[in-house]
Amino acid sequence: MSQPQSAEAPDQETNDANSGTGTQTELVQYQEIQAEDETDVGTALENLQQQSYEQSERKSQAEHEAFIRKIITEARWSLSGKGDYPADDLLHALHWTIKRDPNLTEILSPAYDGDYITSTTKARFFDHDAARGEGRSPPSLERELEVLTEIAKELNYLNALTDPSNYAPVYLEKLDPEEVPHAPDVDEIVPIGRRRVSKDDPAEIKDKAVEIPHDDCDHILAIAKPREGKDSTLTSIGMNLWRQHGYKYISLHDDGRMETPMLSIPNDEQAIRDNLERFNQQPRAMDTTVYVPRMEGTPEVLPANFETFTLGIDMLTPKDILRLAGVTDSDPSLELRIKEALEITLDRSRQVDELVNLLFDFAEGLEATIEWTEVQDKHKSDGSVETRETSFSLAADKAVEKAAQRLARLAGEGFIASPDAATNLDFQEMLADKETAAVLCCNFIDASEGFKYTIMDLWLQKIMAARDEWPRLPRVCLEVRELKNVAPSQIQHARYKDQIRALQQTFRIIATQGGSRRVLLLGSTQKFNDVLRPVRNNMDTKILLRQGQEQVRELDKKFDFTPDQFSQLRTFETGDGMIYADGEPFWPIEWRGAPCGLGLGDQVWRDRYGKAWGARVRETADPPWSTKNTPPWWVDVLTGDALAEGKPAVGGWYLRPEDFPEPIAAIEDPEVAADAVTDRLVEWALQQRREYPVPSTLTLEPLAGDERQQDITLEQIGRETTYEDIAKRHDVPRTITPWLRKAASTRQRYITVCELVDEHKFTSYPELHEALNTDDWTLGTFRNHASDEDRLGPCLDKNDDHEYILTPVGKRVLEIDWGAVEQGLEEVDA
Repeated sequence: MSQPQSAEAPDQETNDANSGTGTQTELVQYQEIQAEDETDVGTALENLQQQSYEQSERKSQAEHEAFIRKIITEARWSLSGKGDYPADDLLHALHWTIKRDPNLTEILSPAYDGDYITSTTKARFFDHDAARGEGRSPPSLERELEVLTEIAKELNYLNALTDPSNYAPVYLEKLDPEEVPHAPDVDEIVPIGRRRVSKDDPAEIKDKAVEIPHDDCDHILAIAKPREGKDSTLTSIGMNLWRQHGYKYISLHDDGRMETPMLSIPNDEQAIRDNLERFNQQPRAMDTTVYVPRMEGTPEVLPANFETFTLGIDMLTPKDILRLAGVTDSDPSLELRIKEALEITLDRSRQVDELVNLLFDFAEGLEATIEWTEVQDKHKSDGSVETRETSFSLAADKAVEKAAQRLARLAGEGFIASPDAATNLDFQEMLADKETAAVLCCNFIDASEGFKYTIMDLWLQKIMAARDEWPRLPRVCLEVRELKNVAPSQIQHARYKDQIRALQQTFRIIATQGGSRRVLLLGSTQKFNDVLRPVRNNMDTKILLRQGQEQVRELDKKFDFTPDQFSQLRTFETGDGMIYADGEPFWPIEWRGAPCGLGLGDQVWRDRYGKAWGARVRETADPPWSTKNTPPWWVDVLTGDALAEGKPAVGGWYLRPEDFPEPIAAIEDPEVAADAVTDRLVEWALQQRREYPVPSTLTLEPLAGDERQQDITLEQIGRETTYEDIAKRHDVPRTITPWLRKAASTRQRYITVCELVDEHKFTSYPELHEALNTDDWTLGTFRNHASDEDRLGPCLDKNDDHEYILTPVGKRVLEIDWGAVEQGLEEVDA
């Protein structure tokens, strides 16, 4: 007996209907996303057959060309006596293979005018063809190879007999101007490298081309031994990003050799000029502004493209100020207190000294502790790297005091200024000028203070902030040579730990977040594991040039090289290498050298500027001219004066009479020449002498008086400074507070001893005394200083191997800002 149906339940017929409807809907949804023929089936089949035929033809032709290149190479070796096959047999095969080419009749016709063959070549081929047709060999096999090679080159089988390989271009991905507003619409992307394709490889050239991705600002890391071309390759890539892809080019780190300002001149290194010639390119300079922090030590005279700058306190954030003390993360309430000090200063005096005094006052009322955690790398004994988290803590009052003291030092040097200073750098304006490259040059700053790392960190912070605030600015390319110096995997050996710690974390942010903010990092290093792990692992494109055995083993743990790759990395020529792009290796690649200048150890940077600008330069103490070649007068390029007496100073830029047009060059009387030589004529002579164009103005100019450093004195209001105040302010350990009452020279020797023990191994006082290299202390005097508890005693200890090591107090010595301490001691003594 059937059960009665519920009023809520649908009947079976309704269920069947709904089920059918659901199935049809699903089929429709699936069908909408399937592929369809855009033409009828017959036409589609014809298109597929045509594509298959064309692919087969291209493959057959490529194999044919590869076969010809291989025979030509073998014949060349055989004729030189080193081949494995008879030259006559090889040339016989080559002759009949080329003769079957369908284009041969055309290029041998009398009317054909080719790039490689002449009427003589054609006549000789017909003679050789007659001999081969009769079963004879031509009289000269060398001449036959020459003729067949010229014909093969005309038929595009090969490019050169000495190097029969083909080369595929390596280039940067072209950006779509409609999607990237600042990207220019270029017709042809200039290659930055070429990938060698073996003579017997039948692959098409276009299939071997390598495209380096950067649509998402993929970071690029170059790894190589010293002097193997990593910085040249990076600069070459950066120049193309600047010229052809609309990036603002910024070179940030120079290790003191004045290498980065060389962007302003055409490359003057012969090996790289030869390399550029192989790429059918020429040396080319970048229009560059070199930014120099306005601090003590800046030379009196600099090229015109050098610009001194300052930072106004209105550009600083609470995080910036705390980073001066090495604090990379802090409590928001503490940042609010610092922000309050900034706001009060900007509302009242707008002067740096008030900000510093407010920070010292705020520090007195702080009792909290700042705690933060950072990721650190630890190198294990087997060479591998272990990543771990390291926690840091610092009393809030100490952190603010330390930050205030360093801020005062930077202000005292003149770098931190009021918001109204005319020399303050506008980062928005600097980034918007994408036609001009920017170089940060901190080489004139006293290296003992570590200020250059602080200034680099502030630069990076301002660049990232500008990109965030004004997203319409161009993309930014940051070129950083030797990343390990600014983003090391370990900082325990760094001399300026606070500054390096802050800089290290900034690079970590750029590596992990820079792509989304359209900041591309170009970095180089000698050893992969020396760079902070989050930085190196987020640089997706890796360029590997020649490596040492140890470095190859280290890299093998990450890349898992094939035996061929492992061998190649140790045998590449300088400037050759492989690239990992999109996770895939490509090699062998000859990289284009940098068209602009690089560092040259034997040549002074300013001398190279002068020669690029067209001046003659006296580079050595040797006389610039012999007695027989003494000119009647010469021109000092700096002053524009025509002089009869004396000679240019060493490093001086000058011109001779023959550098000027007639009739000026013929003038013998110096007084007449002095009246005739004008600034306009000097500029004309310099321009005529330039080997390549120079877009930046490199004329030497004295710094104006108002641009020179001004002394700024900062004092804490209402407080008399004492030795105890200085010790407290700079966190000088109690056990070495007696140092503050000693002579500055003695105090410096104590610091030097701590640095020596930190960097080297010593097992005895005589070894340490010898390394200290001082005539003022005998060995006995040194023993007293090294062991006394009021001197070096609290800083030194010995380990189980009887080697001297630093105690925690000794390690603290290396962290103290002794420059600021000395400034404070001067106030006490006064």
